[in-house]
Amino acid sequence: MSRMAQKSKGPATASFSPKQHKRATIAFWLIATFPLYFIGALLMFQSEDNLPPVAMLDNPPELLASVIIADDGETELGRYWKINRTSVEYRKISPNVTDALIATEDERFHQHSGVDFRAIGRAVINVGGAGGASTITQQLAKQLYTLQLREREEFARANGENVESGSSGRIGRMWTRLNEKARENIIATRLEARFTKEEIITMYLNQFDFLYNAVGISNASKVYFNKKPGELSKEEAAMLVGMCKNPALYNPYTFKIKNYRLSLARNKGVDPSAISTAEIADARSADSLRALTRRNQVLMQWLKNSDEGNESLRQKLTQAEYDRLSKKPLITNYQIVDHKRGIAPYFRESLRNEVTELLQTKNADGSLVYKREDGLPYDIYRDGLRIYTTLNADMQAHAEYALERHLSETLQPQFDKNNKSAKNWPFSNKLSDEQVNSIMTSSMRRSDRYRILSEAGMSEEEIRRNFNEPVEMRVFSWRGERDTIMSPMDSMRYYKSFLQAGLISIEPSTGFIKAWVGGANIDHFAYDHVKLGKRQVGSTIKPFVYAAGVTMNVVKPGLVIPNINYCVDLYDPNGNPDGQWCPRNSDGSGKGGTVSIQKGLAMSMNNVVVYTMKQMGALAGPKTVAKLMRDMDIELQDRDIVPAMCLGSMDLSLYELVGAQATFVNKGIFNKPTSILRIEDRSGHVIYSAKTVSKEAMNENVAYTILKMMKGVVQGGTASRLRGGSEYGGIPYPTAGKTGTTQNNSDGWFVGLTPDLATGVWVGAEDRGVRFRSTDQGQGARTALPIYGYYMNKVYKDPKIAISTTDFEAPRNFDSSVFNLTGAEIDPEVADSTTTIVDQIQM
Repeated sequence: MSRMAQKSKGPATASFSPKQHKRATIAFWLIATFPLYFIGALLMFQSEDNLPPVAMLDNPPELLASVIIADDGETELGRYWKINRTSVEYRKISPNVTDALIATEDERFHQHSGVDFRAIGRAVINVGGAGGASTITQQLAKQLYTLQLREREEFARANGENVESGSSGRIGRMWTRLNEKARENIIATRLEARFTKEEIITMYLNQFDFLYNAVGISNASKVYFNKKPGELSKEEAAMLVGMCKNPALYNPYTFKIKNYRLSLARNKGVDPSAISTAEIADARSADSLRALTRRNQVLMQWLKNSDEGNESLRQKLTQAEYDRLSKKPLITNYQIVDHKRGIAPYFRESLRNEVTELLQTKNADGSLVYKREDGLPYDIYRDGLRIYTTLNADMQAHAEYALERHLSETLQPQFDKNNKSAKNWPFSNKLSDEQVNSIMTSSMRRSDRYRILSEAGMSEEEIRRNFNEPVEMRVFSWRGERDTIMSPMDSMRYYKSFLQAGLISIEPSTGFIKAWVGGANIDHFAYDHVKLGKRQVGSTIKPFVYAAGVTMNVVKPGLVIPNINYCVDLYDPNGNPDGQWCPRNSDGSGKGGTVSIQKGLAMSMNNVVVYTMKQMGALAGPKTVAKLMRDMDIELQDRDIVPAMCLGSMDLSLYELVGAQATFVNKGIFNKPTSILRIEDRSGHVIYSAKTVSKEAMNENVAYTILKMMKGVVQGGTASRLRGGSEYGGIPYPTAGKTGTTQNNSDGWFVGLTPDLATGVWVGAEDRGVRFRSTDQGQGARTALPIYGYYMNKVYKDPKIAISTTDFEAPRNFDSSVFNLTGAEIDPEVADSTTTIVDQIQM
């Protein structure tokens, strides 16, 4: 080849000079290693201010539900949570769960120190196509800190606070996420230095949100399979682990409750009516198969790791097992979990307010009385408190049974029959159309529906029209919820037709609350009729009036008086005469003969208690009764401190009434009703212990005198059905009590006292205008007393409760002669001299 030819060929074959080659090599490695330098720089320049304190890493923040525990120290009554999480120990988690998790999410979990560089390299080379690079430890770091930081920032923004992080725009969001990943890597390595692998995987499983109130493996096992985490099979564990990739996408329950018509309409931008049944079926089928497919992918990863001999697995999966399990249908046993489920829901709702107020208590200098180590207040939704209560789970179950049985089987059917012909059903015929319309309008304006429509800008006329348009709804019935079509206004009227009830049972010697039933069904009737509801107490006030009379020594149980109607002189505020008050007995009695004071209480005779008030004086009597009740934590309003108070004209709650009546059993010592024994933090340290609040309200002889008089109510008076042969009767053990019925039969009451328990029952409708027509059916002896009977029969027969069957203990110096029949001075003009014999009530 000629030189010319060689020269012409030169430019095509000339190689880079050594200098150029060196530059190219340097450029190649700079580009190739740039991600590493970039990651290194991100890690290096992370500020400690943006990382959790080292001390916090030693005790990672875990949002735990607070647990409510019964008086046995073990039985769980329920929980308070915003995030329903419960921690479980590693040894109580099935190996199936941890093996499936490691095989699927982090094959080298036991080899790396928080960051898997091999996985990062694989992810970079494949641009994420070969799976993610996050280890279980990194995911834990994200759960513990990154997600909670985002939540705090969102909360701050929602409250108008300035938040620096969280840049806007695509580039800004990408930069924010890169910084988060860098911090997660740092936190992961620090977590690995402080905790064992078992502790890390346990924390991860306890933190993960499986949706539908199932945060943590313990709740997930309960919600999806109704099992404990240690009982999960391989296919069940695989399903839950599969959800760790995306709990919403691979959820086995969502397709069962999702509104596909509405969802598809939104995606397509069309009216829901345009979505066909076939489209809905196809979408539901695809979602139902997605969770199954993901479960089988987890099983495949488990099989792969087993074949490769991954030493991190405690249990291998064989090919035969995979073949068998992958063909099984995905079967769940879904359990609904929410705050209202479980025993004593009304009690737990009241307790929630009590505990919250308690934990917000401050010292005189404004500092918190109860606070965490970091100085912040305790949060019942996040801090995993253990709240030990006085409630007895067995008594509570008996109380709920008794209330439901009498209302559903007897009282509501009777009530419906009694009122079916009412012109303004379910309201009394004594109410005018205007009164009924006023009640219904008031109920409408108090409803959430009205508030929402009003805020949406609807006029009053438009809202009323909306309330009268029939819609599909699910309503309460004693035979279970039922689907129906009715207008919201008709549904309000429908719910007003149901009788409500409340029951509370208190231990007199301590004030400890043992049972609390605030209503018939908290899902449909959320109002608590134990503590929130206040109604006229009727004749249940009479024991306090007689106690005041005995204290003032104006009456004795054995005193015999004319059985006539009495009047009490009234005075104006300046002490000037202001007429007379002359009530009558509801049954028209009081027209002659004589009657003892003790029989007057036993038969709940109004004229006898009015006589007692007359003897105390129109001014001194009411004030004495009011002082007595004030010593039992009942503050009456000025308008209630009048002679008419002896007939129970004031409104009280069942909580107040029973707490006060328990004083008669406890020898005149009032114990403030108590529901909390102690509160412990998540580490078991006691942060609050209950202190009994006691004070002497009356002399023990007075208390025992009234108690013996109240025994006559059960032995031969208005509550004698407890001794009879009815389904709720037949109770032979010493019992004192008092029935009560208010004006127009709007309220029925019964309070029963035994040496161990003071129990009160109230029955009535939501509105006082909804009531029985006759006193025969609407009296407390028929509405409230049977619930007490059903309850106490169960309590007496329960060997776990072992309630006392002995009699009340008398004071050592008690003078029983006060029960001997003695005659009062009888006005010959008003007394029937032909009647001189009075039946003595057995005590």
